[in-house]
Amino acid sequence: MAVPTETEPAGALAETSDVDDFVIRTYEHIAANPGMALAGCAERLSARRTDVERAVDRLRHLGLVTGDRPVAVSPDTARMALLLPLEQIIRDRSRQLADCLRWSRPFEDAFDRARRGAGPAVTRLGLDETEALLTEAARRCTAELVMMQSCVAQEPPAARCARPLVLDTARRGVPVRLLYPHSGRGDTVTRSYLHEVTASSGQVRTCDDIFDRFVVFDSSTAFILTSGDEAGCAAAVIHEPIVIRFLLRIHDHVWQSATRFTLRQSGYGNALGVLKSSILDLLAAGLTDDVIARRVGMSERTLRRHIAAIMRDMSVGSRFQAGVAAASAGLLGSGTPAHDHF
Repeated sequence: MAVPTETEPAGALAETSDVDDFVIRTYEHIAANPGMALAGCAERLSARRTDVERAVDRLRHLGLVTGDRPVAVSPDTARMALLLPLEQIIRDRSRQLADCLRWSRPFEDAFDRARRGAGPAVTRLGLDETEALLTEAARRCTAELVMMQSCVAQEPPAARCARPLVLDTARRGVPVRLLYPHSGRGDTVTRSYLHEVTASSGQVRTCDDIFDRFVVFDSSTAFILTSGDEAGCAAAVIHEPIVIRFLLRIHDHVWQSATRFTLRQSGYGNALGVLKSSILDLLAAGLTDDVIARRVGMSERTLRRHIAAIMRDMSVGSRFQAGVAAASAGLLGSGTPAHDHF
């Protein structure tokens, strides 16, 4: 496809950076003294003739003077003469863009159908492949993006690749729904990111239990993001509709009972009580700190601070005593179930 290369108007505009105070003074003098010879202009401006010639050449190029004995042209007229060709170029480029999108769309659809039909329903990916396919899926996403994710501090490399793509998708106006653990409200980096997504019209909710990390684009392509394994698998890409519908049902189920994240809230907001109940449930189940930390989506160090605060609030001296006191007070069972998803 031939692409025209009109450059003259754009070149004239680019050279406006060469306009200095002397060029403006020269234009003002010509406007006040139309038809004056350049020698006279130089004398009146107390300048060298070569400097005046340079200034007049620049003004001619911008369409601000005309004639051998320069006469000023109004800025409105000069601006119109420069912009009209540019507007035509923009219209031509817009038509070319529309044509390109129109003829390429059927091929993209055919490629997707062939890939889904000929390839496996689930494909394991390395990190580089994951980043490339995530970028492509985000670029083409137009209907909705849904994601379930852990805090930034715990995210695997594949999830780190997805984070800016999710934000860009929200900024394009595509509906975005993100699920994060309640602990994300207390993590500075995660909270800052969730603020950006919310400010870009994305929806964010937090819950007490993140089953796994996954993202679904347009209900047609899903990525399950892993922490990596010995084979170097960073993610699995899924095109099988049954599996994708299952992931979307999980997301919708958790979404209904999750707590909305808003720009106005500070800290954990009203999610702190649920988070503490979840920690108590998992403590009472006898799970280790590393398992509990993964379940509630925080580092072990942060978890231990929460456990210390819970013990202090309950006036007990050990984790066992905290579990007994919570059971006696009927506080257990209100948080997350004790089975381990990881």
